[in-house]
Amino acid sequence: MSQTEPVNNAPAAIETPLGPGMGFRLSVMMCLQYAIWGIWAPILGLYLGALPGFQTAEGLADFGRIGLIYMTMPIASIIAPFVGGQIADRYFSAERFLAISQLLGGVALLVVTQLTSFAGVFIGMLVYNLLYAPTIALTNSITFQHWPNQRFSRIRVFGSIGWIVIGWLFTLWMAKVGHAFRTPAMGDCLYGAAVLSIAYAVYSLFLPHTPPSKQAGNPLAFLDAVKMLRNPAFAVMAVVSFFVAIELQLYFVWAQSFLKTGVGIEEGWVSTVLTAGQVCEMVMMVLLPVALLKFGFRATMALGIAAWCLRDLVFAIGQPTGLVVGAVGLHGVGYAFFFTTIFMFADAIAPKDIKSSAQGFLASVTIGCGM
Repeated sequence: MSQTEPVNNAPAAIETPLGPGMGFRLSVMMCLQYAIWGIWAPILGLYLGALPGFQTAEGLADFGRIGLIYMTMPIASIIAPFVGGQIADRYFSAERFLAISQLLGGVALLVVTQLTSFAGVFIGMLVYNLLYAPTIALTNSITFQHWPNQRFSRIRVFGSIGWIVIGWLFTLWMAKVGHAFRTPAMGDCLYGAAVLSIAYAVYSLFLPHTPPSKQAGNPLAFLDAVKMLRNPAFAVMAVVSFFVAIELQLYFVWAQSFLKTGVGIEEGWVSTVLTAGQVCEMVMMVLLPVALLKFGFRATMALGIAAWCLRDLVFAIGQPTGLVVGAVGLHGVGYAFFFTTIFMFADAIAPKDIKSSAQGFLASVTIGCGM
């Protein structure tokens, strides 16, 4: 790490002035941020597999094309976080950029619901993810600027809650509620994400004001973020994060199909089973400050990686069903102990005037290049 932050220590306490209701406002923000992603990401492949543009000549789902749709998020995440971070650090308040991105993203999703060809869905999802990808790092940045670093997991846990709750609600919609209106379909996940995104855009206007830095150095903030690689500890973390993210994309793309065809879980319950990872993640988020205090950044990250290795080993064995479902929970251990920790680490060492760009750079390395 840098001279200011030993790599094995938890982040030092930072006195951040907290306004009334600040924790609640940031928690709702994080809940909505991940509910939008969580309603479509686990099950989009099941919807796409039924579209004419995503079927083989034999009438089977074309997983190659489905995988390319999931790649639109990583593709967008290579570029978009840099743009979002640059704008938030230098030109535009973060909460307003968040509102515009989510509003346009909701409109893009509504367009995607009307598309059935591979090319149309690919372009539509790429446009959507170019709008959504920067907001992941921006929500981290907004939280870090209005909430103490060492208490970040108390806010981030609501992202896990949002992912869990929306998954359960969508399962309820598919099983019962939706039938009161019409025959529900997997494609309803995109309608749900669009509605949430537009509602989130309105809510973003009421988030704490997060203006660009008034003490900016380099006008190109993202270049200063890249220069953080001169710090050996940050450089090693970035490289490790890249390779870990490669494995994460395999989980996101194949887990739903594996649970349905390989394990035999009914299609309508796949989304609910996958939320086991977020339930465990929620618990781990609560324990994260304790882990960082006891083990430090490096060991906590290693524990997260080890959890994913164990999950993949159980998946490779593939039975019994209860053990496989339980292994889904290990996804939450890895996400909390590794992914959340690396963003806390980046915030702890980044200069104040490039914090959004530092978050964006890390998102580009992981969600972008890695995935």
